[in-house]
Amino acid sequence: MNLFKSARQWLLGNAKYYQGDNQLKLVLLVCIPCVAMTISALLLAEISIYLIAFIIIILTLLCSYVVVASQLNSDYQIRTLSNLIESMIDGDYTLRGRLQTNQAFQELLNLINELADTLSQHKIEAKESRLLLERIMEQMDAIVLATDETGLVVMANASAKKLVLGNVENIEKIQLSSTLIGGEIEHATSGIVDFSHTQLTGEHFLLKESFLSEGKKHQLYMLTNAERLLMEKERKAWQSLLRVLSHELNNSLTPIVAISQTMQSKLQKLADEKQQTSLLDGIGIINERAGSLSEFIASYSQLAHLPKPNVSNISLKIMLDNLAALFPMCEVNTVIDEKLMIHVDKNQFEQVLINIFKNAVEAMELQSEKVIQVNSYQEGAWQHIIIEDQGAGIANLENVFVPFYTTKNKGSGIGLTLCRQIMFNHNGLIKLKNVGVKNKGVAVTLSLPAIEYVNFS
Repeated sequence: MNLFKSARQWLLGNAKYYQGDNQLKLVLLVCIPCVAMTISALLLAEISIYLIAFIIIILTLLCSYVVVASQLNSDYQIRTLSNLIESMIDGDYTLRGRLQTNQAFQELLNLINELADTLSQHKIEAKESRLLLERIMEQMDAIVLATDETGLVVMANASAKKLVLGNVENIEKIQLSSTLIGGEIEHATSGIVDFSHTQLTGEHFLLKESFLSEGKKHQLYMLTNAERLLMEKERKAWQSLLRVLSHELNNSLTPIVAISQTMQSKLQKLADEKQQTSLLDGIGIINERAGSLSEFIASYSQLAHLPKPNVSNISLKIMLDNLAALFPMCEVNTVIDEKLMIHVDKNQFEQVLINIFKNAVEAMELQSEKVIQVNSYQEGAWQHIIIEDQGAGIANLENVFVPFYTTKNKGSGIGLTLCRQIMFNHNGLIKLKNVGVKNKGVAVTLSLPAIEYVNFS
């Protein structure tokens, strides 16, 4: 645009100056010699002085007309070029110069028309690219925003507006450092950043990159949930391992079961009853353990084939009251608003609550009074559900979500792993911590997107 402005100033200023100078030279070099020769010829012919004066006036008027006409034509050409360039400065590339009799001027107009066509095409492509970029950014879960050299926000996607800028629509004149989370993002270095705010909690990966826009330095910030990325990687790794284990173990267990059943049928025909009983018991143990191992592997296959949740609005209070009837051996106290709705898959989320209640009951097995306390509260974009028991607590919290790990004699180590996978598929989180005196009791926190923040698309 600065180039266009400079060209327009040159046309309006310098061109007029050179044009006036050339016209003056034309008058001096053409008109004056012609008039002088005409006067001399008339004087030599001894014509009346009045006629000579009349002829001089006529010649002067003709020369003046030629000069004025030439100047008007030049002004028209310069004004045409000026209007074309001014429309380009304003971003309007639809204006075109019309055909001219002056060939040189027509060639210049053709070049300017081609320039307008090129700039118009570039403008359309840039607008389409920007719209595509904005559409992609709006669909991203990551927080993406950019600031200019003064720290003012110039670009932000929906996640950034909601979680960082306070859910504003107009981002103009917002200083990133003026917001609580924005100031922390601005001063942090690229890498893992742990946030503990109402709108943003947990570990996130921060990427900071500089870029130039209109010759000025800008800063790009991209923030993604590191916990979800790590959980997804871990989940895929366990799924791959479970598929291999299931395949190999089933290949071995199938013939073991078949052989043990065949041997069992043949041993039943032995005459020696004592020997028969002893061998049948041994074969029965082999058959039982093979069946248990098959069920064990089958239970873990749920992690690899967990269906996508079929979500809908569910009353949390009604769901908890229905589940409490399944655990008559303990008292379930719920402090939940009857109007509170959660956006979940009913069957899958019930399975999460059943597993947690079951663990709580088993943790309070030796206690005469078994109480489970359930309450809920909203914190920013999150709806938290806290389930707390009064059991013995968990000795090793670091391994509770590791498949195959269990502290129970008959546990399979799948319950909490399955719960975390279901919560992950609901864009939620599950966290456990010991509470009470000497870590007596466990508090399980289920965090789901609050229903007004759920993306229903």
